[in-house]
Amino acid sequence: MSVAIRVFRIVAIGLLAAGLSACASNYPTRMVSNAETAVDRPATPPGDAELLSVRIEAFDAGALPEDANLAKGLSPEIRSAEAYYIPVQLKNTMQRSGHWGSVRVVPKGMRDGEVVVAGRILESDGEILRLKIDVRDAAGVPWFAKEYESVVDAAAYRKAEQDGVDAFQNLYNRIANDIAAHKKTLKPEDSPSIRRVSDMRFAAEFAPEIFNPYLQRNEEAAAPQGDLQRLVSYLKSGQSASGRNAAYTVTRLPSEDDPIVQRIARIRAREEFLVDTLDQQYDGLARGVGGAYTNWRTSRLKEIGAIRETDRVKNEEQAKAVAVGVLAVLAGAAVASQNRNNSCYGCTTAGVAVAGIGVAYAVQMAVKASEQASAETSLHKAALEELGQSLTSDVKPTVVEVEGQSVELRGTIEEKFKQWREVLKGMQEAETAPLPASPATPTS
Repeated sequence: MSVAIRVFRIVAIGLLAAGLSACASNYPTRMVSNAETAVDRPATPPGDAELLSVRIEAFDAGALPEDANLAKGLSPEIRSAEAYYIPVQLKNTMQRSGHWGSVRVVPKGMRDGEVVVAGRILESDGEILRLKIDVRDAAGVPWFAKEYESVVDAAAYRKAEQDGVDAFQNLYNRIANDIAAHKKTLKPEDSPSIRRVSDMRFAAEFAPEIFNPYLQRNEEAAAPQGDLQRLVSYLKSGQSASGRNAAYTVTRLPSEDDPIVQRIARIRAREEFLVDTLDQQYDGLARGVGGAYTNWRTSRLKEIGAIRETDRVKNEEQAKAVAVGVLAVLAGAAVASQNRNNSCYGCTTAGVAVAGIGVAYAVQMAVKASEQASAETSLHKAALEELGQSLTSDVKPTVVEVEGQSVELRGTIEEKFKQWREVLKGMQEAETAPLPASPATPTS
């Protein structure tokens, strides 16, 4: 075999490898999930004793993608706003379902609700929303921990706008339905028990020396456990694997006439007012960023689509260029083969020239497609950054009033909640402080 033919074959193999490598895409196509899920509603309205209150914590914003392409257009500020916006959508869904008492969004770490829902944003870019949801009750019994994912397209956004709902409403419906389904597994005595534990845990936070003796803590149930560990705990506690293994149980109840109990009840009423106030703030935040957030998500979705289209065109053009190059190489190899016995150097040179033209064409088309993709991506990125700045600028501190007292909330939502707790504890301490002794009456 002549040297020329060997060279042609090597070049042909290289071109084929280049064609195969061109198939990569910055955004692989995702399966859109627009199937509608209706919210489950009770056949008959539950009684007051069955209506547990729900506290949905502001979500953990999670981490941005490490891949630079996937993280393009995202920011910690946008995720921070999503960590408030998404729980409000879930709250509204659960409230409409009719399975619950009050459903409120609260700061992270506020774990004294009768049912507590915590969430983490795993992925969110306008096209996909992936969440990790953890649900447990005041007794410390885990209900479930599960990941949810939904992928939408432009049609979903158009329909959501017509219906006046969020584009990912079906995902919120699925979460709400799963929580309601678990509630249906509770026994009639479970709901009152959960409510008692919630009240006692709240009382113990403000007066631990008095109310801690009324609570019993099961350390094994409170610790994080795998399935096998959880089964062992159930067996050791004498329960079945389907029973409730509570981390907290109420051993006895104080007298309702006890002045300390009445004082804690007043503090709890103030706490409920605080919860309602913070929930209204979350609602206002969600409404305030709703328009900008929708614009950001739809623009991000368009950017993803534009990048996919650019990758597709680039791959198609590069594939065409590679095909031309391979044909040129094969033609050159054929010419060289026909003239291998008569030293037709002119023919060999012609074959190499044809191959060179094919390779140059492939490179030219690849560079052109790359430049086009870069220009389109930069345009979309600039628009997304502007929307992102508009979105985060809507997250502002507020002033809250309770019983005529104004308190300015600064820092993060969690820091604001800590400030409020200090105010409530100060009120409790003021009410429990002993009265100053009356001066002694002088005797004559």
